[in-house]
This record gives sequence, C-alpha cells and structure tokens, in this order.
Amino acid sequence: MRLIVTFALAAALVAFGSIRAEDPPEGSIGVQIKIDEGKIVVVEPIKDGPADKAGIKAGDVIVKVDDFKVKDNVEQDDLVDTVKEIVKHKPGTKIKLGIQRDGKDMTVEVTVGKRSEIFPPKDKD
Repeated sequence: MRLIVTFALAAALVAFGSIRAEDPPEGSIGVQIKIDEGKIVVVEPIKDGPADKAGIKAGDVIVKVDDFKVKDNVEQDDLVDTVKEIVKHKPGTKIKLGIQRDGKDMTVEVTVGKRSEIFPPKDKD
C-alpha cells in the first residue's frame, strides 16, 4: 500500500468531511509512506522536496511528529492521524520528525514546503 502523504490526507479528510474537496492542505514534506508490519515506513522522499533535503531516506520509520507520538501497530486511521499532524503546519514551518533508521533513533528537522511546488499540477491537454 503506497500513499503519498498529502494525497492520502486530502482524500482522508474529504472522506471524513473535515475539509472541503476544493480546500486541500497547503503544507507538505513531500514523502511517500506506507504501513509495513504495523509501522509507518518511508517508501521514498520526493526528489528535491523538503523531506529529501532534510535527509529522510527510504526505509526510515516515522515514530514522532513534534510532540505527536505514532502509535504502535499502526492501522489506517493512525496513518491518517500522523499525516494530519504533518500537514497542519503552514509552509515555512519547521517540524521535528522522530525516525528510526537501521535500529537507531534520530530526530530530523524538516521545513514544511508548499504542496503546489512539491507536487506541481499536471498539464491538462
């Protein structure tokens, strides 16, 4: 199951009625994530996006977003909650991601970017 953080959140929020479809979140860190063995795992950061520039790598496990601790044995709702925690921040805001890489705990500071710059709209032909 591959989900792009901002797209996953936008779809989830629309499904839950938390935001209007025409009013998606503006902030993003540009990372693809999935649930793997009950953990939120980075599939890959978007090239040259905020997560990539901050050093987030494929295989990193996200365990914390600022003071928000990711639950053990993550399910879809927990993934949505984590994504909401990330994208509630405005572009330019710095957030701290607690990650596990190769069994070691790390904290990485990521500057939230503009969703429209990380995921530019596709040309309509």
